[in-house]
Amino acid sequence: MKTGIFSARLAVIPMAVAVAFFSTSGVAQTADGSTALQQVVVTAMRVEQPLADVLSSLTVISRKDIERSQAQSLADLLQGEAGFEFGRNGGPGAVTSFFLRGQDSINTVMLIDGIRAPVDQIGSLLVIDIPIQQIERIEILRGNASALYGDAAVGGVISITTRSGVGVPKAYGSGTLGARNTRELLLGYAGESDGYQLNFNLGSATSDGFSAMNSQQRTAANPDNDPYKNAFAALRLDKKVAPDLAWGLRVKASVASSDYDDQYGAPTDVDVLKKYAQNVGAYVRRTLTDDWTSTLDVSLSQLRYEDSKNGVLFAAGDYSYKNGLSSGNQRAVRWSNTYQTAADTLLNFGLDSSQASYTGEGDNAYDMRKTSLGYYAGVTQSLGKVTLQGNLRNDHLVTENTASGTTGRSDQSATSGLLGLGYRIDALWKLTGSVSTGFRAPTAYEVAATPTVKPEFHHSQEVGVSYADGTTYARAVYFETRTDDAITSDDGWPETYSNIGRTQNKGIEATLQTQWWGNRVRFSVVSQDPKSLSTGLALARRARNYGSIDVSRMVAGCELGAKVYGADQRNNSAYDSVVLAGYSLWSFYASKAIDSEWTVRARVDNAFDRQYQLAYGYNTPGAGAFVTLQYQPK
Repeated sequence: MKTGIFSARLAVIPMAVAVAFFSTSGVAQTADGSTALQQVVVTAMRVEQPLADVLSSLTVISRKDIERSQAQSLADLLQGEAGFEFGRNGGPGAVTSFFLRGQDSINTVMLIDGIRAPVDQIGSLLVIDIPIQQIERIEILRGNASALYGDAAVGGVISITTRSGVGVPKAYGSGTLGARNTRELLLGYAGESDGYQLNFNLGSATSDGFSAMNSQQRTAANPDNDPYKNAFAALRLDKKVAPDLAWGLRVKASVASSDYDDQYGAPTDVDVLKKYAQNVGAYVRRTLTDDWTSTLDVSLSQLRYEDSKNGVLFAAGDYSYKNGLSSGNQRAVRWSNTYQTAADTLLNFGLDSSQASYTGEGDNAYDMRKTSLGYYAGVTQSLGKVTLQGNLRNDHLVTENTASGTTGRSDQSATSGLLGLGYRIDALWKLTGSVSTGFRAPTAYEVAATPTVKPEFHHSQEVGVSYADGTTYARAVYFETRTDDAITSDDGWPETYSNIGRTQNKGIEATLQTQWWGNRVRFSVVSQDPKSLSTGLALARRARNYGSIDVSRMVAGCELGAKVYGADQRNNSAYDSVVLAGYSLWSFYASKAIDSEWTVRARVDNAFDRQYQLAYGYNTPGAGAFVTLQYQPK
């Protein structure tokens, strides 16, 4: 490991010390105001469960955690969480890849208010830059979850819940100023009245940014700063019509623009990517009997990307291999049910259906159609000290894509399963284990290039131990995932694909959140070995060791905190021999309640101005200070 990085092996020491003091810690609240035993999660089983009862590896990030972090993007917020790594081609708004449990970036599912977020023709998530000001809560489910969520949920699931209305209706807001001329503004109105729950907010975020590319490594890149801006609005409305009937509406829209650099352009070029996104969703929830609750969700998402150089959209024939205009939509339906058959037996079942279409105009033109239908069922059964979880799901996916005048079609079905077992040693300690299977269907781009390509299949297992009391939740697991029939590119032009690859990742993961001698502590560490069994090489942009520790405490009415994140060296890609150096990042933050409604917050990111890269040739932000004024009536 390189000198100066936060060693994942050394980082185990703080956890060992903290565990030694579990018995001396008083009962305290977690960041969202509940105790570790009281936190309720949904993603692990698609039904509500106390966090302490969950068999899978799951992390909760509350609204208070988000406010404390003062992060500028979803990727920055999640950095340091167990199992999560990311790569980014520049600053906020740039192309970003999420890696969960060492899996490829397209092997992650993102849910927004329970509905699966859309992906493009190469399987990339299209909503990674969702404004975190609109987020109430995040659940990160780590590990193979295809038996619950279907295609590509192999690394895990990031489930986002947007802000809702509670309490007496009041206005709220915040404003941030900081480094690189960063300006963020949020205005909102939320509350409850006559059975309605309303949350409406709008805002903007802008930054002068920094040069996305390192002009010494990529001499053709424009060395000027690459600004970013985003304007957004959201509405969430819920209504309880009767004790057994409720409905809700979700509306979101955003317009984002980010400059970026092109290593094959000229130093004077100005490249800009604009993103327009709209989403409308609604649900109806009905309690059919005392034991059976059913929910129907529908949503429509629309996206439009405009990619230009020097004010002109990329077009066919300019040999840029880019799409000047990309657009698409997704229509999704989810029917979910929970049925309590007995005091210790809970069933869940339903279906997920979606239809998506995307087109791209330019040198890399495409016309994609994708339909999916998945049926699932699951059960949790308590038998004294033993808890059983079983899930089974079948998915049928049809993908069609026309690229370069050639149409490819894939018609695939796959069945995924999960079996979990928990054994409660006593009131505090629990042993858990699971085995599962999953799959990733070929993307539209892969289908267009090679219509005969098949899904890749994944086999996972993990075993762990967890500890939960009123103030502490800790978990340590050993995990392993093997991929067969991995879809592999031949690295030629035009690209073709085949199912000859095999990959594997296995390792140890530990997490801890606790109150220790008056300190709030969040800790995570991962030691893993993500590699291709076909080539023996480590998988790109994934570290063998990484982790973080975040500690804060109240001092004279002010919360003071520090966070350090570190990662080992990583291979840049499967197509070069570049190794990205390991690094560590320190940040410091503080908050002070002026009165019951106003709070001032400050943070310093990358406090020691560490120079590092998440992708070769691309810069990352240096040291920066930010100040936020928040208004939140009680």
